[in-house]
Amino acid sequence: MYHLIIENGTREGESIQPKGAELTIGRDPGNTLRLVDDGISGRHCALRITRRGVMVRDCGSTNGVYINGKPISEETRLPSGCLVEIGAVAMRFVFLHDVNSQKLRTTGFFWMAVVMVGLTFAIQIAGIGIAVWTREHRFTPEETAAILRRFPLPPDLPGALPPSAPSPAAAPAPAPTQPGP
Repeated sequence: MYHLIIENGTREGESIQPKGAELTIGRDPGNTLRLVDDGISGRHCALRITRRGVMVRDCGSTNGVYINGKPISEETRLPSGCLVEIGAVAMRFVFLHDVNSQKLRTTGFFWMAVVMVGLTFAIQIAGIGIAVWTREHRFTPEETAAILRRFPLPPDLPGALPPSAPSPAAAPAPAPTQPGP
């Protein structure tokens, strides 16, 4: 759906939300939206909802229909936020789904931020739990050695295990010595 916000004239500030698929605008009482202004014809223009969007057409008016200051000569799709001018009356055309899309976008960003804060909080709590557990748990020397073998510390840090001696099978064979002259 959409609505028209009248920006000037005797009905300035009024918001019109049509009930049907077509909205006729003109000076005559039979129009869906009656605007009494000398520059508006009896049946000035019509807006209708189609699969392509909301379309406006001039119904043979004397002074024409203007979209964002440009006259139209054939049925034209109305972009959201455009200014529709007939006679001396200007109306702002707004899709209601645009407003709802903005709310949805804002709501989506809000929930994404909530999830990120929640994950950050959960990671911090897990880190605190691990720190408390390791502070309270005392490892035996065998457990410590097994952990350090699996996850070795750099040799320049305190507590690092000394490099282990190579096994005899991996040691290179000594070079043969030559008898001297």
